[in-house]
Amino acid sequence: MKRKPDPLLKTQPWRILGVFSPLERVLHRLEVDGTVETDGRHVVFREDGRGGWFDIVSALRGVIEFHQIATARYGHPADVDALEKFTNKLHAGSPIFEDDLVAVRASIASCKSQAMRLRVSQAADILKTVQVGAELDRIGRKAA
Repeated sequence: MKRKPDPLLKTQPWRILGVFSPLERVLHRLEVDGTVETDGRHVVFREDGRGGWFDIVSALRGVIEFHQIATARYGHPADVDALEKFTNKLHAGSPIFEDDLVAVRASIASCKSQAMRLRVSQAADILKTVQVGAELDRIGRKAA
């Protein structure tokens, strides 16, 4: 029986870029003109590949959870503290400072480094875990 290839994510960098490019565009806009896109209540970003607008706070929480799970399961550390602080500030509508953006960029670099050490199957498994958790949270909010 032939074994299915299971390459490291670093051999497929477009997957990692697809996760972080929208966030980096938001950071760039904050650095350039100090603004973010909103839909009235939520900070949003446009994801051209999938078409449409997405809530950045929810997306960031998913990214943070992904990297926390990767650390717990596979022992590859990633520093998500600055991402958590940034997410909380966006959610609360708090001011974002230049130091915050520098820290978020360092956090993103740490997360990218961790992701490059994961196998595609490991990342897919973590992603499925995060998606199931998000769906359960959504269902729980609806029921409440």
